[in-house]
Amino acid sequence: MSEHENVTIKHSSDDSSDLRQLVKDLSDLKFELETQKEELIRSRAETKESLELYENLYDYAPVGYLTLAKKKNKILRANLTAAKIFGVDRTNILGDFFDRFIGVEYLSVFYAMLERAFTNRKTEYSDCILLNDNQTECWFHLVALVSDEDECRLTLTDINEHIQALAKLKANELRYRSMFVNHAAIMLIFDPVTGSILEANHSAIEFYGWSAEELYTMKTSQINTHSFEEINKATYQCVSGEKNHFITHHRRADGSIRVVESYTSTIELIGKPLLFSIIHDITERMGYEIGNAFHLSILQMLDTTSIQEVLKKTLDEAEKLTESSFGIFYFLDEDETSLSFQACSTNTEKIIDRSIEKTKDCTLDEAGVWADAVRERKQLILNDDADFKSRKRISEGYGEVQREIIIPIIENEKVIGLMGVGNKPSLYNQLDLHWLEVLAGYIRDIIAKKVGKGIQDMLKKQNLIIEQLALHDSLTGLPNRRLLSERISLSLAQCRRNKSMAALMIFDLDKFKPVNDTLGHAIGDILLQQVAVRTRETLLRSSDSIARLGGDEFVVLLPQIAAISNAVAIAEKIQKKIKEPYTIEGHTIDISCSIGIAVFPDHGENELTLMKHADDAMYHAKHQGRDKVKVFQPCYCV
Repeated sequence: MSEHENVTIKHSSDDSSDLRQLVKDLSDLKFELETQKEELIRSRAETKESLELYENLYDYAPVGYLTLAKKKNKILRANLTAAKIFGVDRTNILGDFFDRFIGVEYLSVFYAMLERAFTNRKTEYSDCILLNDNQTECWFHLVALVSDEDECRLTLTDINEHIQALAKLKANELRYRSMFVNHAAIMLIFDPVTGSILEANHSAIEFYGWSAEELYTMKTSQINTHSFEEINKATYQCVSGEKNHFITHHRRADGSIRVVESYTSTIELIGKPLLFSIIHDITERMGYEIGNAFHLSILQMLDTTSIQEVLKKTLDEAEKLTESSFGIFYFLDEDETSLSFQACSTNTEKIIDRSIEKTKDCTLDEAGVWADAVRERKQLILNDDADFKSRKRISEGYGEVQREIIIPIIENEKVIGLMGVGNKPSLYNQLDLHWLEVLAGYIRDIIAKKVGKGIQDMLKKQNLIIEQLALHDSLTGLPNRRLLSERISLSLAQCRRNKSMAALMIFDLDKFKPVNDTLGHAIGDILLQQVAVRTRETLLRSSDSIARLGGDEFVVLLPQIAAISNAVAIAEKIQKKIKEPYTIEGHTIDISCSIGIAVFPDHGENELTLMKHADDAMYHAKHQGRDKVKVFQPCYCV
């Protein structure tokens, strides 16, 4: 082969290689183009899907979307929701002006929002009344944002229900405030976590003596004299629902301490749980109860305890009732010229032990202002009065006394003794004077024994009182369970002998607890007393009995009846009488009762069975809707 031929063959080989490479490149390009085509088709499908999704989200969103031109607020775009809001077809709303859908009084609000949006280029908000094509008004929340194209994107959110709820809430708040602020009961609302007082009604402000502004800077621990541990425990019991009734001691602005009964429950206000307390001042009621119990206790001491010990106990009780820390007692001799020391309180004994020489008797002229109580035959309250500071006091020998009350003990228009207490943290008042006069009456009885005047008659009288208390209810004067039991036993014995019938009915008042909770226990007690009187007046026969078991539960015993219908007739008379309205301290109270009846011997042959079956019948009456009379049936026990 020649050199020329070799060159030719070489070129031919090179061309073939280039061709193969070209084919390969074209094949790769084709594959790449096909891949790009598939990607483009997929991308186009996704774009279409996204566009459809956007259009659906835009058109069917729960809020209205509008695009407004900067000039004249012309509507350029609107979703279906916006068209529905205005009650027009979307094709008709485009090109219209948004201003015509705005309530006239809110145009200035809308324009101000737009101006802020275009000026600040930030999202702006406003609430306006919009009108649909039928001129129906509805509240909407508007949000405006200006785009780069100088168009305003506007969203419309229906807040009509929210506005109505706010109006209803405001009306409820006004109603609540009227009931809360002007209620006669003392009411407080406070934070269970911090103890801060958040609300106090007029009665609370008047009772505590601080202004509303002062109370709102205080915590409950500043008025409650109990320890932090006790207050925290009570707060936990209220929040958990474990307990809502407390008897505690509250401090007032003048420093006085009052015994209060508090009913506390959890309420939700300003978005969080708070504690709401209804407070009753029971200082006087507790004082009466304590005084009566004390009176009985000293009467029982007289035969076994010296007069001095009884006087000492009386002075201790006087200190407790008046918040004092000092107390002494003197007898006035027959000639009314000298005083003889008789007793002092336990607290005062500690001072006397350090200055025993000061306990000697003294003449009336040496007694200073104490002599005035003898000569003027009246009580004296000394509350740091400048007129008394320069005058001698008999109590000067017993340490520093800043204020005191002196009570003369008078019998047959003659002063026979003097009692004094002192050093109360706050000023003495008429309530303190009242309690000391009550105790002075007890001491008068004790002195009568010392001089031998009628002590036996007094003991007999007190024994009768004790016996009366043992057999009768202290509130209504009705027989109690003990006396009722005796009468039932006697009645059943007579029925067995005569082979006759007797009826026992139990009733209590329907929904009595709300009366106590809203109007207070004092009014509740008066209501119970009036119920007792009305029931007793309804019973025509002297042999019929009514007793109070406790609370609002009463029992009526009919020892002789001819038929069950007789008992039902009397029960219905009682029911009707009790339902008549009551007027108590300006309050009109309507209340009913549920009555259960059990008859001897049909429903039981002994007291326990009859009481149980009558009670079952009464609860059946309550379950049947209250205000009913039910005779016991065996099915009630199932």
